[in-house]
Amino acid sequence: MRIAIDMDEVLADAHGGQRRLYAAEGHTFTDDALRGQELKEVAPPEAVTAVERHLHQGTFFANLDPMPGAADALERLCEDHEIFVATAAMDYPASCAHKVAWMMRHFPFFDLSRLVMCGDKSILKADVLIDDHTRHFDGFGGKGLLFDALHNANVDWPHRLTHWDHAHDTLREMQS
Repeated sequence: MRIAIDMDEVLADAHGGQRRLYAAEGHTFTDDALRGQELKEVAPPEAVTAVERHLHQGTFFANLDPMPGAADALERLCEDHEIFVATAAMDYPASCAHKVAWMMRHFPFFDLSRLVMCGDKSILKADVLIDDHTRHFDGFGGKGLLFDALHNANVDWPHRLTHWDHAHDTLREMQS
């Protein structure tokens, strides 16, 4: 099976990194306050502007933690499937080099020729796209597998991955 996997909030803990940026701006949020919403939807506009400025510098993406279980799951999936990591890097063009370095540091086994930096993910040709945003499933020719995140907690989607530990079994179920 050919599988495309998003980077931010799927492989990389971009949410945790952004929460730290907002905390540095003096704003903290509980999980309950964020359930079903993006950070930028609950933060004051001046904090959103400051955080966006930081994101557009690109270095933010070099220092994110991997999502729990992501490295082991990706390595295992690479053994059985054709895996691509597809990130909407054009949202933050200065992030590209930092995302490559991050992949090399946290996923040294991954073939970087399969790292896709794009904007519109409908360009991808895969059987499954694992992503935390359903908007990326629009126009995608395969099945969308929604990766659990606070911001999508209220989204009704037929295929959901709650943790990387369940990836192999969830994909097997989707294949049958």
